[in-house]
Amino acid sequence: MTISTEAHKPFPFSSAVGSLIEATDAIKNFRAIALLALTFIGAVLVGGVLTMLAGSMSSVVLAFLGGLMAFLVMFYGSNAVGILLMRDAQGQPGLSLVDAVLVSLYTSHRLIAVVFLEFLIVLAAMIAIAIILFVCKIPVLGPVLYAVVFPLSAIVLGVLVFALFYVMLPLAGPAAWSGASVFQIIARLNQIVRTKLVSVILLEVLLFLITSFTALLIFGVLGTGVSLTTGMSAGILGLGGGQMNMYALASGLGGGSGSGYIIAAGLGGGLLMAAAAVVPGLIFTKGVCIIYLNATRNVDFSASEASLNDGLAVVKKKAEEARERARALAEQATAPAAPAAPAAPAAPAAAPADSLQCPSCKAPVASDDVFCGECAHKLK
Repeated sequence: MTISTEAHKPFPFSSAVGSLIEATDAIKNFRAIALLALTFIGAVLVGGVLTMLAGSMSSVVLAFLGGLMAFLVMFYGSNAVGILLMRDAQGQPGLSLVDAVLVSLYTSHRLIAVVFLEFLIVLAAMIAIAIILFVCKIPVLGPVLYAVVFPLSAIVLGVLVFALFYVMLPLAGPAAWSGASVFQIIARLNQIVRTKLVSVILLEVLLFLITSFTALLIFGVLGTGVSLTTGMSAGILGLGGGQMNMYALASGLGGGSGSGYIIAAGLGGGLLMAAAAVVPGLIFTKGVCIIYLNATRNVDFSASEASLNDGLAVVKKKAEEARERARALAEQATAPAAPAAPAAPAAPAAAPADSLQCPSCKAPVASDDVFCGECAHKLK
């Protein structure tokens, strides 16, 4: 008698839940930790220096440039960290820090395009619903139509917003880090929304709980260690007795003797807290990579990508036809008017009978006269 093992196979969702625990392994990726720390430091230095210069020069443009440069450092640096963690989640060999930054500089702009297109989709849906609501202002028929439009609009907008903030935005990064193009990202996320929206949202809620618990655990461990070290330092080094605590150490506040130790403890404590804050971010980043890989595993996106390409081809064809029509109308409007054909010369009108005269004596003659009756001049 054989026992079937099908009942012992994990369901796809339970397997995905179990794989999320592996997101905590992000704390072992020292390259990602170092790169994220360098990103934070670089953003603070670039933004801080330019902001200080802007303040001394009272330049709004320089202040804006400082904020923009800090954002770009954070954007490309964070995406480089995501590329490292995605390769780790895929089980691929890791990249060096320089290679990760170069790949980020080459591919991260796809995220901006994806986010822009996603907001355009939501905006188009809202405009369409607004037009339908204006139609509902028709007397008598309007309230009847609104009874149907209202619930449908609520469902459409609710699904769009949830899909945007819980699927499109969180998973656009992992899709780009895996090497997908802009339209591949849109097609894949669209299929995930249509087929796995609920499961992805549940996994993201679970990831939030894991990240929060890990953050509490890390800060709890560090808080306990800092408190004990602070007490021992106060007793051995004479740093202010029992008035010192972890917050005073971390902020470098204090006075009296040993102020150099206070400053040193403040610097070290600040770096420690910053490093502790980096870890939850790494866990969340690797977690969304795992969620994306689970959502796309064994899924054929060829139909979705082909449908998107067909739709884009139709839109492109319509745009090309509209462009051709506009060009033809513009050419007609600017072309000079064709010169009118010269009119054929009119045949000379026959002189009326009573106006005929003899060329010799100018006496009136008839059209059938052969000789003039006055001077006998031969007319014909």
